[in-house]
Amino acid sequence: MIPNTPPVDIRPLQAAHLPEVHRMLIDLARHHGDVATITPPALRALVLDAPDLRGLVAFPGDRPSRLPVGYALLSRRTDLITGRSGYDITHLFVQDVFRGKGIGRALIAAARRLAQDEGCKRLTIGTPPTNAAAAAAYRAMGLVERPLPGPSFAVPLA
Repeated sequence: MIPNTPPVDIRPLQAAHLPEVHRMLIDLARHHGDVATITPPALRALVLDAPDLRGLVAFPGDRPSRLPVGYALLSRRTDLITGRSGYDITHLFVQDVFRGKGIGRALIAAARRLAQDEGCKRLTIGTPPTNAAAAAAYRAMGLVERPLPGPSFAVPLA
């Protein structure tokens, strides 16, 4: 359950939103100590043309805005043991000046509705262990914390 969703206008991501989403993606990478190398054309191809990716953008409900102030990117995954599919919220970002106003909550609520509308059986969101504020916010929304599945390893490909 994600209670107390404020008046926020959530829309499906469209091509016109991509320049601002790309800028926010760069900010998200910086926030995590990373460097975004994806180009706007590559982002467009991944998010708008891929059948298993969805994007949502947020606009403040209390004032007109042409540019989104937050976004969520969702990747659809199928459990190959159960055959059930669901979405992972792989990116959730709200611009600094709009944080604490319920925009992230509204994006998660919209992602929940999208997943339910598409017949998904799960929706997950993760956060690095160092992001205690995000973890606290997710707990406050009533999201259920999942135990770690164990160590994760990268397989070298080059």
